[in-house]
Amino acid sequence: MTAVPVLQLMSRKACCLCEDAEVMLATFVALGRCTLEVQDVDQDMALAALYGMDVPVLLVQKEVRCMHRIEQQDIEVLLAEVTEC
Repeated sequence: MTAVPVLQLMSRKACCLCEDAEVMLATFVALGRCTLEVQDVDQDMALAALYGMDVPVLLVQKEVRCMHRIEQQDIEVLLAEVTEC
């Protein structure tokens, strides 16, 4: 059985794009297509300095794959790429 990809979402409270991304990604998690780790950048000074206002940011294996307005189609493509291996 192939392990599902782990997606990391860099987010912050009171960010509508972050909230939208998390809700949309939860659908993929519910379907068993990935797991999701959400990190509030404001809880870590290094992450806040690194990402500033550039949230949401979606990472796979510590590599930035999507930023800002993350769409369902972006995730479909991303999951297809990371599960091909």
